[in-house]
Amino acid sequence: MELNEYFMIAISLTSVTLVMFVIKLSSQLRKASHTYEYKLKLLSDDVSALCAGAAGVAGHLSALEQQVKRVQERQDQLDLRDPSERALEQAGRMVRQGASVDELVSTCGLVRAEAELLMLLHRAQSEPVGDSDSSLRVVTG
Repeated sequence: MELNEYFMIAISLTSVTLVMFVIKLSSQLRKASHTYEYKLKLLSDDVSALCAGAAGVAGHLSALEQQVKRVQERQDQLDLRDPSERALEQAGRMVRQGASVDELVSTCGLVRAEAELLMLLHRAQSEPVGDSDSSLRVVTG
């Protein structure tokens, strides 16, 4: 065999080796590409889920903000009311809970006559209509 034949065999073997190497690299690149595509899809799904969750949280937050706004407006309305009106409301609640005239006077700052009047009004409202034995009477003095 001549040197040319050995040289041609060496070139052929080198070419075959290079082709096999390129094929192997191409296969590895394809596998890596599929792996990265799969990971990208998983990340995309995660981002979509996070966006959907954020939209839900935004809706709840908006509802809570509206509720807080209504509560603040109601509180502002209550703060603007006359203090004596608030005392009368508290006295009314206390009468319904069974408080005495003395408790109304000391707790709500009412005059004794106001406390007695509230007690009489409460009794009149709690008695059935048409009761002939009414305890309402005019007190002078």
